[in-house]
Amino acid sequence: MNLKKLFENLFNKNKAIDQMEYEFFKSVDIFNNLSKSEIQKLNDLSLIRHFKARELIFREKYPHVVLYIIKSGQVNLYLSIGREKITIKDLTAKDHFGEIGVFVDTTRIVSAVATVDTELIALKHSDIRQYIKANPAAGMKILYNLGRAMSNDLTESYLQVKDYETKKQNS
Repeated sequence: MNLKKLFENLFNKNKAIDQMEYEFFKSVDIFNNLSKSEIQKLNDLSLIRHFKARELIFREKYPHVVLYIIKSGQVNLYLSIGREKITIKDLTAKDHFGEIGVFVDTTRIVSAVATVDTELIALKHSDIRQYIKANPAAGMKILYNLGRAMSNDLTESYLQVKDYETKKQNS
């Protein structure tokens, strides 16, 4: 095989999605109502990232660039307040994080660290936005699902803050 053919095969992103990849995407709540062809297009945009246990994925104030889906492993999202690290959420396979950047160009409001060896699917926000423009029906499904997921996360975070405040007042 010549070098050109090798690189074409190595970077070919238009291969058919296999059944396991398809089923994984379908099991992620923000993609669960997409068709196979819609998922195929998303899969073509995705990259796989590997992080070792205790490796920082991103820090507060880093730019929002990527939406992550946990393929395997665990991720801890936390806030740093002074020297204290406050866990916002512990995530596992099929969970996602980094959604805010799909909607607004801002910086991260939490930090993320892999708590065990972790494999993530990364989708650049710019690619998601282009995908939504090019596939409006699928885009509406994704945006609705993202909105629902972010509303749930916001409610959960609010309850955590209230609980934290109560514990602080009682100590």
